[in-house]
Amino acid sequence: MANINIPEKIYKYESFLNDVLKEELKKTQLQLDRLYTEVAEFVQLKHSIEIMNSCKTEGSSLKTTVDIGCNFLMKAKISDTRTVYVDIGCGYFVQYSLTEAINVINKRIEYLEKQIAIYKKQSATTKAHIKMVLLGLMEIQKM
Repeated sequence: MANINIPEKIYKYESFLNDVLKEELKKTQLQLDRLYTEVAEFVQLKHSIEIMNSCKTEGSSLKTTVDIGCNFLMKAKISDTRTVYVDIGCGYFVQYSLTEAINVINKRIEYLEKQIAIYKKQSATTKAHIKMVLLGLMEIQKM
């Protein structure tokens, strides 16, 4: 039987576990959090547009409050409620009618939910790898 340096092997497994697998899991969780936040924002936008659509009289104005960041609210007046601007990414906004905006938002939410499913699967795989490495460490330490 070959001479095996057990403490060195344990160190390599622990390094792999902490430096690679746990970091990968952390990155995946951050991406999931970002995606969940984005879905929540689109759902909130969709709800706001549906309210505007139900209360709409052609070309009327609407007084509201808008979150300008960090839960700071500001009074706003929407002079024309027939169209809205939707962020399509990379700092670009596109003007849509209310019904078009709802369709675009539904497609975007669907896309984000597919991305969430991919990251959930990746997270589960990484967690399984972590468990396997931990079991391997326990076996080595029993030797």
